[in-house]
Amino acid sequence: MNIDKRAVIAADNNADLYEAVFSSQGLRYERLPFGFVARDQPPPYYAHLTTLSHKAQNDICRQFKDVVQRFSGRAVMKDSFCQMDAQSEGFEVLFDASWIWFGKDKQRPSCTWKRVKSNSDLQLWQDAWKQSGFPTDVKMFNETFLNKEDIFIFGQKNSGVFEKGCIGNRSRNCIGLSNVFSISRSSRIYDQATAAVASIDPRLPVVGYEASENLEAACRNGFEVVGNLRVLVAQTDRAWS
Repeated sequence: MNIDKRAVIAADNNADLYEAVFSSQGLRYERLPFGFVARDQPPPYYAHLTTLSHKAQNDICRQFKDVVQRFSGRAVMKDSFCQMDAQSEGFEVLFDASWIWFGKDKQRPSCTWKRVKSNSDLQLWQDAWKQSGFPTDVKMFNETFLNKEDIFIFGQKNSGVFEKGCIGNRSRNCIGLSNVFSISRSSRIYDQATAAVASIDPRLPVVGYEASENLEAACRNGFEVVGNLRVLVAQTDRAWS
């Protein structure tokens, strides 16, 4: 399997974000060479296992079998390089997406969004994020997450309410862009979000993953697709029997 190394960099950065979220909530996990494995029930929108290698399918299958048995229910895998045979293994494809890359040499607009620094603003930001299409009763991002050295939450306020926002997470060789939202469905959302996270360190490329309309919007604003991924759900009455 020929995998673009930029997709591997993006997947590793995504696992760094997972570490930040899990550790901030006191959830147990294990970072293995081939994947990020949840030892406690993940928060909403997070997988039980995220693959980080396309060369260790036997290890991935063995680990995910353990995950399915441990959680006794619908376990989720982020198949980062579309390497699993979903149909034969009894998976349901939840959605398809693509890894995206914004090169460090690309021209970047000036950043107009502000970094979220207070707990009160974090709550307002989180309320807007949920309203924009991520409904959950769980407090996803707390003070511990906000204060992590490599986590940067950005947003744009109007009349005391956040209308747009995103999260940047810094890895050794890239900046991750995630949780992009706009209450008003702004057409320039990726232009602005990219400018925000690129300001963290202009020497590094910006990476992430998106699907459907969000993927199209990202590509219109300078991102390129460097790989494909899928999010799979294991049906316990079929998978790993």
